[in-house]
Amino acid sequence: MLKRLLTWHRRIALFCLLPFVIWALSGLLHPIMSHFAKAPRINAAPVQVNTQYLQIYAQLKDLLHKARIEHFSHASLIQYDGRYYYQIREVKLNELQVHYLPVDGQVSNLTDQQYARALASQWSEKNIIDSKLVTQFSPAYPEINRVLPVYRFSLEDGNFLYIDTLGKRITAHNTPLRESLSFWFKHLHTWQFIGDRHSPWRILPMLLLSGALLVMAILGLFAYSLLWPRIKSTRLNNHAIHRGAGLALSLCLLGFATSSMHILIDKFYPQTFRQTVPDNTLYTHALNHDPVKALIQSGGDNFQLVAIDDEIYSQVVSYEKRNMQFSYWQQRPTNINNQLLAEHILHAQLNVQGQVNHADKIDKFGPTYGFINKRLPVIQLRFEHNPSTLYSVEPHTGYIAAVDNTWQNARSWHFGYLHKYHFLNPIGKGPRDIIIAIICLGLVSVAILGTSLYLARTFRQRRAKQQRDLNNNELLKITKEQA
Repeated sequence: MLKRLLTWHRRIALFCLLPFVIWALSGLLHPIMSHFAKAPRINAAPVQVNTQYLQIYAQLKDLLHKARIEHFSHASLIQYDGRYYYQIREVKLNELQVHYLPVDGQVSNLTDQQYARALASQWSEKNIIDSKLVTQFSPAYPEINRVLPVYRFSLEDGNFLYIDTLGKRITAHNTPLRESLSFWFKHLHTWQFIGDRHSPWRILPMLLLSGALLVMAILGLFAYSLLWPRIKSTRLNNHAIHRGAGLALSLCLLGFATSSMHILIDKFYPQTFRQTVPDNTLYTHALNHDPVKALIQSGGDNFQLVAIDDEIYSQVVSYEKRNMQFSYWQQRPTNINNQLLAEHILHAQLNVQGQVNHADKIDKFGPTYGFINKRLPVIQLRFEHNPSTLYSVEPHTGYIAAVDNTWQNARSWHFGYLHKYHFLNPIGKGPRDIIIAIICLGLVSVAILGTSLYLARTFRQRRAKQQRDLNNNELLKITKEQA
């Protein structure tokens, strides 16, 4: 029985050797990116409007009529080259178009790319070499960044800055080395060269190999544990090192394999809400108040327009220690709040509604809303009919940032604790990543050592068989001669 288990352990190990080594070594690219290819942090100053310069202005509704914009999905204020503009996003012929209408009513040819370039130059304090619009995720700008479309700027220091003009924020700041490592990580660790993240052609082979590694680890752990009283030795040789290190690291491999399978299975159920563009349709004829007047009265720093039940409101933004606070105005303050807006967005996009039993505003990443979601701030809601699901909505853009149910929470815990070792976070990110690197290199060393021992044994057995056959032939020849 044990001999059969060991035989299958070796066979599966040989079958998985090459992809396993590639997986383990490419996994080291992630901590390398975090520690050795990180771009300097840029603090993007909030886009705040000094309302004392807005005493004389053209009303937004009049400018919309003049520009023949009948419906739009976003409106706020921006400053460019000493002038203020209404920033308007229009969905036209299934394409997003961003217009900039000067508040003074004069003619201007300002484009979205020019404004993005100004933000990039202002925030980075670097000269811009090149720019392009990014409308799809890629290995250089992966889906983990969440936000599209964005503008990618090449800076004079060689780094790349990604700007979201509607959110008025930086979505990524990468070095060339980081983007190169990200490219190889995506191809070698997640196999994007086969297909996209939800392609069965990519998921099924990876599931097969992850399952094979799981079975191999279980067989080795079981067989060598039972055999340990017979094979343990005070002599330190390659066999002892392979068995001892393999037993010590087998639990780590079980964690890597099972968490990988959990993530891969989850890819069969794509979170379609992430691809949903908010349907915050605002009709020009329904705009019955002056948002600039509301901004001046409120003493806020900027505004966005939002629609709830066919009514348009000014969502006034105020920055308090870099945290965004929201109030909702028309001619005067209204009883609209963040919770009502989040409920409306969830109903409009996911058809989710009901009695809310939990509502909270999240201004920083934490246990209930991880850094992987990127968007801040968000309003979190739970409903009485489904309290296990937590919805996170970004109020100033209308995007649903996360939907976390029991499955998603289990997947996040499984991957976070058994694949990325977040339980070691209290000792610091650097020591945690060093431990993970040692484990990965240890697993690769055990795999290569075990393969070399197997091949050496096979070679010895083959030579012994050839020697026996040669001896038997010589004996047979002597016997015939004597006869």
